[in-house]
Amino acid sequence: MKASQDENRNSLRLREARRLERIFIYHRWLYVVAILLMAAVYKNLPVAAIAALSLGLGTANITAWYLSRKLDTMSGQAALSLSIFAVDGLASWGLILLFIKEPSAIIYAIFALIIIEGAVRFSLIGSLLTGAFFILGLSAAWIYRVYSLGMSFDVAAYVFWVGLITLISIMVGMVVRESRKQRAYAESLSTEKTLLLERRRISNELHDSVLKSLQGLALEAHALSRVSERKDTHPVEERAHYIEEVCNSMSQEIRGVVFELRDENGNSPEGIKSQLEVIVENWSKKCGISAGLVFSGDVAELSLKTAHDLRRIVGEALANIQRHSGASRVQVALASTDGQLKLEISDNGHGFACTTEGLYSFVRMGRLGLVSMKERVELAGGSFLISSDGRGTVISITIPLDKAPQKLTGRP
Repeated sequence: MKASQDENRNSLRLREARRLERIFIYHRWLYVVAILLMAAVYKNLPVAAIAALSLGLGTANITAWYLSRKLDTMSGQAALSLSIFAVDGLASWGLILLFIKEPSAIIYAIFALIIIEGAVRFSLIGSLLTGAFFILGLSAAWIYRVYSLGMSFDVAAYVFWVGLITLISIMVGMVVRESRKQRAYAESLSTEKTLLLERRRISNELHDSVLKSLQGLALEAHALSRVSERKDTHPVEERAHYIEEVCNSMSQEIRGVVFELRDENGNSPEGIKSQLEVIVENWSKKCGISAGLVFSGDVAELSLKTAHDLRRIVGEALANIQRHSGASRVQVALASTDGQLKLEISDNGHGFACTTEGLYSFVRMGRLGLVSMKERVELAGGSFLISSDGRGTVISITIPLDKAPQKLTGRP
């Protein structure tokens, strides 16, 4: 499990590194265009140097694009990132040296772009090192201008550029570092939330299958002991056979839960219509309550998870109706419309005094059925409503077919 998680994490990091490199590749072509435009504006720039600089950046860009697609390890991507960053730094200094004789120092502003690139690639340490490299180079360039070209040393301009680049290095680097911290924190919260939701879902699964089956087995075992005291072998055989069936059924339920936890996607092997028909028909025969099933829309094939949730919800609702409602008629209606599944389960029982928001009051009484249904729907990204009065109870559920799960609401 851990090896699989590490592999997925490395794969995501690799895709992110490639995506970041593509962004820099797109921007680097703008550098080439800018160099050519500057050559057109400043007629006195050497054509050979401009051509060499443009061709060098273009070649580096094409190489970066090719290698970024071919390299399939993070170490390879890191080496490529460092190499291309060095090329960008050298190109920027090459452009600055072309303007070494110009009295204006505005060309130094191009190094701000390199500092931003260093911050994005290597966070705060990248921007600070890039800024320090610029300051050292700037000092060397101005010394060359004074002693070799005989130009005056403009202290104000020198202090301005040193201060500006230092400020940019610190601010951009800190912003990128804080952004990465916030992202790591958000990923940590997301992982923790996913684990909590999965625990809640597994709790619902155990309540809906294993716990109820064990309760039934306990009742049957108690009845079996009473029968055996009367030495009546025929009921003993019947109850023993029933217990065997329940154990087999419970084994299949647990296998289904385990299979779903391991399976990430896939379609239900059979249509949800036939599955619900079997559930409703068997329940009606078992408890003697009339039950109808109505379908509308295309609900024949659903994802494995959605089909599983629907079976659990309908089964839990029917079990609650049998135990508590005193109903003589039940109707289950399932419709698919506008990318949503709409499930409505209604009965003509005596109802109960409770609202959707007040369902968690049943948890304190040890009754988890309705709460487990509500949370199962919310984990699927849907909505759960219940209305009840003296004429019966209606449960209305909507589950989106193409949206990500939403957060749980109404936790006690």
